Formats: sequence, C-alpha cells, structure tokens
Amino acid sequence: MKKDLDRLMQKMKVDAIYAEGNGNRDTNVYYLLNGANIFAHYVKKIGAPAYVVHMPIEREVAQKTGHRLININQYDRQKILEKYHDRHKANAYFVSELLGDLKVKGNVIFYGDFPLGAGYKYLKHILKFNRNIRIYDGKGRGLITLARATKDDDEVMRIRRVRNAVVHAFNAMLKSARRCRVRDGFLMKDRKRKLLIADLRGTIRRELFARGNIDSAGMIVAQGRDAGIPHNSGRDRQPVRLGKPIVFDIFPQEIGGGYFFDFTRTICFGYAPEPIKNLHRTVEDAFEYAYGELRVGNLTRPVEQKVCRFFEKQGHKTFMNSPKTQVGYCHSLGHGVGLNIHESPFFNLLKMNKDRIKPGMVFTLEPGLYYPDKGYGVRIEDVIYVTRRGKIVNLTKYPHRLVVPI
Repeated sequence: MKKDLDRLMQKMKVDAIYAEGNGNRDTNVYYLLNGANIFAHYVKKIGAPAYVVHMPIEREVAQKTGHRLININQYDRQKILEKYHDRHKANAYFVSELLGDLKVKGNVIFYGDFPLGAGYKYLKHILKFNRNIRIYDGKGRGLITLARATKDDDEVMRIRRVRNAVVHAFNAMLKSARRCRVRDGFLMKDRKRKLLIADLRGTIRRELFARGNIDSAGMIVAQGRDAGIPHNSGRDRQPVRLGKPIVFDIFPQEIGGGYFFDFTRTICFGYAPEPIKNLHRTVEDAFEYAYGELRVGNLTRPVEQKVCRFFEKQGHKTFMNSPKTQVGYCHSLGHGVGLNIHESPFFNLLKMNKDRIKPGMVFTLEPGLYYPDKGYGVRIEDVIYVTRRGKIVNLTKYPHRLVVPI
C-alpha cells in the first residue's frame, strides 16, 4: 500500500524515489500520482512529502495527485536544451538540478518507461551531473512492486466495481444467447444466421463499456479445441455449438487506465458430454482444495505444489512431474490483480518465488486442465481478497456452473 512507502524505503535503504512518465501509460507512475493521467516528474525523500513537477497546462489536473507541486516553468528547459543539443543529456541535467534543489542525496530508486539503451544513457548522464546520488539496484522485487502487492480500501472498492461490471456483462451475454433457437446443433441468431463467437464477445464488450470498463488487454472466448490452449483467444467466425466447452476469460480495466478484474468460467450451452463434466468437476475440486490451503503468512509456492500433486493423483500431467508439458495442468495457479492484470503476488513452482500471502493482497485462483487434441479445456478463475484481519474472501461470488440451458 502507498502508506508503506516510507517503511519499505527504510527497509531497503532507499533514500529517495524518482519517477517520470505519463500516468496513462505507466502503471507505476499512475500509482504514485494517485491516478492523475498527466506527464510528470515525481520525487519523494524518505520520511518527507512527495513533490510532483508538472507542465503548466496540466497544473489543475496535477492538483489531483495530492502532492506538493512544482511548475516546470521554474526551470528554463529551452535554455538547457539549447546548451546540450542532446535531449537525453539535457533532461538528465534538469533532473540532477531538480534533485539538487530538493536536497536529494544517497540511494535513489528510479522509475520510468524508456527503451533499455536510452534509459542506460540517461542514468549515466544523471550520475555525471549529480555526484551526491547513487542508483539503487537492490536485489529482489522493486519497491513499488512490493507496495502495490497489497491494496488499500479504495483500491479494493475499485476492483469490486469492475467485478460488478464483469458479472453483469457475462449474465447479459448468457441471457442473449439463451434467446437463440437451435438448429442442427448450432445456436441461431435468426432463421439464416448462426450465432458466432464474435457475437458473444461483442455483447460482453458493449456491456462492459456501458459501465465504465474496457477490454484493454483482450478477452478469451475460446470454444472446443481452442479452449484446450490456455491463452488461445478464440476464433470470432466460429459458430457456437451445443455441448462444446467455451472458456470465457474476461479481464477488463477501468476506462482511462486503472484497476482490472479477472474472471474465468467454462460453460457448455444446452448440455455437457461426460468427459467435460468429469474434467470440470476435477478442476472445481482443485479450486476448492487450493482455496482451503490459503493462509496468511504462508508461501504461495507450496500451494502451487499441492495443486500439482492433486492433479497428478487424478492422472493429469503438471509442470512438477512434466516440466515441458503442454497438456493437463500447464500454467500456474494464480497471480495478483491490480493496475496490471498480472502482478505480485505470484503462485508458481519457481524456487526463487518467495511470495507470501499477506493482508491486503488481491489475487486469482485459476486451476485448469487442457487437452486440445481431444477438443476441450476447462478453467475456473475467481479473485481472492485477504482482508486486513487476514480473512480470505472470494470477491467473485459467482457460481461455477458448467451447463447453460437453452
């Protein structure tokens, strides 16, 4: 959480944070600017309020950051550019002057969205101009990554609102599909036209947008064989058939940049063949098993290992017994959700994974089984919230229903 910044800075021996960029393109900048979509320079010394350097045309939007403001016109940027004839060098000189004016010294952690080469050159120039600072390059997760891993009440509220829009959109899509007639095993929009995967996807997108959310990262609506490949987004021109499993993975974001939600259900319209029923039951059992293993303070990696063993006992391959498998349980159990659709904490088998379940975390649980050569795959995904008191709460609260009657 943002309130943890000073504590994390002290723990990591960071004297100051410097970030620059546009809030609508860089989630770390968006986070530090408290959601203001402007280009800005952010500076915070340990134990002190943050400063935001803004463009004059964005002075009123900059007030929404809640930080102390500096109008960039206080610095003669044009004169600096004319002196150095190199934008990277000129910007580095400006930043070194800014840090000097704010009396920043010691270890500084830098954030920004640069091509690697340009970023390297930029930092070298800053160090050349300002001998009082050092670039912090500590091991492990970054400071902002650690702060963002836990959410405050406002962040959780925003995630809940996106959840409400997802559930509404999914229900609207189901309602629309159930009005279709059936002919030769296909759902029909009218007498001549079959219902397509594109129609299901389009309904969900329209309903999400109407409630202030956008499909910014691309949803999955994958039927049959496509459902058997975890990140196959599905084929829009494919007709919707009865009895075929369709994986809906819906992960929209607040319009204007903001928080995500992540939701996956596998359904069959009309009926489900026995192999699909059995697979869905196994995945649902794995979800309940994983949910029961969640405890504050526990590492995430052992939960992943236990889910792998669960699936292996049912005769399915996993990354634990078959590291190169592309069938069975062939992805990780979950990930954090926030300003990025995938962020800390992570559930995986990596030995370097030291993530622990902590109060304030919001993350997914999404076990699945995939067999594209057999023509099917199943995934169930809910979003979990750990309250301040350590209670494990399912934010999704939506049934894991397989068959949708037609």
